[in-house]
Amino acid sequence: MRIGIIGTGRIASRFAETALTGIRSTSINCVYNPNIESAERFCAAHNIKCYTNNLEAFLDNIDAAYIASPHETHYEYSLFLLNNGKHVLCEKPAALSARETKELYETASTKGLVFMEAVKTAYCPGFHAMMELARSGKIGRIVDVEAAFSRLTPVNTREYSAPVYNGSFLEFGSYVMLPVFRLLGCDYSNVTFSSVRAQNGVDAYTKAYFSYGDKLASVKTGLGVKTEGQLLISGTNGYILAKSPWWLTKEFEVRYENPNKREVYNYAYDGSGLQYELRAFIRAVSRAERAEEQDGISWETEALAGADDMSVAAVGLTDCESIAMARTMEAFLKWNEPEMKKRQKDFIKAAETKPMPKIWAHRGCCTLYPENTLEAFRAAAELTGITGIELDIQLSSDGELVVFHDENMRRIIGVDKRIASCTMEELKSFKIDAGNGQYTSIPTLAEVLSLLKPYCENKGLLINIELKTSVVRYEGIEEKAYNLVKDFGMERYIVWSSYLADSVACIKSLDSEAKTGVLANSNEECIAMAKQTGACALHPYIGGLVFELPEDMKGMPVRAWNVDEPFFRDGRPLKEPDLDKYKAYGATDIFTNLPEKYLGSGVRA
Repeated sequence: MRIGIIGTGRIASRFAETALTGIRSTSINCVYNPNIESAERFCAAHNIKCYTNNLEAFLDNIDAAYIASPHETHYEYSLFLLNNGKHVLCEKPAALSARETKELYETASTKGLVFMEAVKTAYCPGFHAMMELARSGKIGRIVDVEAAFSRLTPVNTREYSAPVYNGSFLEFGSYVMLPVFRLLGCDYSNVTFSSVRAQNGVDAYTKAYFSYGDKLASVKTGLGVKTEGQLLISGTNGYILAKSPWWLTKEFEVRYENPNKREVYNYAYDGSGLQYELRAFIRAVSRAERAEEQDGISWETEALAGADDMSVAAVGLTDCESIAMARTMEAFLKWNEPEMKKRQKDFIKAAETKPMPKIWAHRGCCTLYPENTLEAFRAAAELTGITGIELDIQLSSDGELVVFHDENMRRIIGVDKRIASCTMEELKSFKIDAGNGQYTSIPTLAEVLSLLKPYCENKGLLINIELKTSVVRYEGIEEKAYNLVKDFGMERYIVWSSYLADSVACIKSLDSEAKTGVLANSNEECIAMAKQTGACALHPYIGGLVFELPEDMKGMPVRAWNVDEPFFRDGRPLKEPDLDKYKAYGATDIFTNLPEKYLGSGVRA
């Protein structure tokens, strides 16, 4: 079977990497993306020869397709493929209305093709065993099902940024609805929703409540809120508990009134789980093709008769469950859209009044020169309109203050040694390739301060010194660095930051007037650290700007940093060409690897 992939995002990459593990006579033969450059990069990364942005050419190279494109495109791609005689395995949600989903299944049935929705949990052995046990009567009559799925997700991803089809419920709702519909049926009488929203109006955390008359169900999904991802099935004689991550079902327990009575069930779960759904898909296609040869025996009938390989579920997600999921998604969209659009409008309007973020050179001009080098710092300091330069410090084995980011020198220099294990003399002996036959070396903090002091005094340039103490706890580094800055008379130009609250607090104890910032992946973590340390600025990852600042912190500098920009000659593409959009999320400053891109030759407005 020649499988084609539509879409080149994260799930498509995982599919390409793991789905064919142990599966013979099947290959990923072609990749389609309307953006041909994305298709080319994807195929280069996964050693796939054929790629195209032409759907007709795509059809010529495949027998079946895996659809991993944005949610709103699933229906059209699926219908196109089915109408052109191709079997389809489509990522969840298969479609965003019950009518469209039903049409896809009916089209497949009419044409003798396979259409399957890819919710990998539905195809794994442990989940099937748990469902069968629940329905066996072992815990009595099932009265309630509760399921949760949360994954903290950066705000600069499709889940937050897609214009309409975004948010936690569309992303994870298929998983949590699966056990509800499997155990209580697809014909609920009512569903209601409640959401906590991100700054831009997207549902960052959603609860849905289902009514079945004398039975109940509730589900939770989260992008910006973390909750225990468990599945709880309550019955009249006991209950089943599958702890997080229940959707990768490896273990579950049956518990009873007597707390000492407990039964534990364990099952294998191979790899990422994507291979389970692909094996079920391949088997279904094989049966469909055999059925066509045998006068129209449907593949559903063959599949329901049982599998010859019991390590893979014979039937995963049924058409009834898939349609019920789409019906619920449709109800959610209808409920969600007015409030989301209102908040998005307010969000955009508020952003228009905010000033452009100030620009800091992250480790200097580190796409033009190697990061944290004197050359990178000098180039950044020369930029018109630059606010500051960020750098990182550690201690050599003989106690010298060294400007270097990684604890190990492997990435930058190609030497598998830690900064902390080398003397300053050893560190200076290692050469950093600066391109064009030029080499530079690791600078000391004293050398950097000496270089930048004139720019600080003449241009008001600020320097953010990040204390690299969260992995290696360099004892005394705060006092040593502070005293060196004081010796240079540069205290008022320095911002001190760290991921370690103790380091920020230590600087504050040395100088209560020192400018400090707390580093973390999210604003929420920064807020907690700032309250703990008395820091006067927040330094979150740009993807962590999910929620607004509390009232008592509004007006505090929010200096956001970006981990996705390329460094000097590392070969990565620039994923986000414009960081200015983060002003809408409250970023007052941006640490960027490309300060020259934002500042150009003129002063920033």
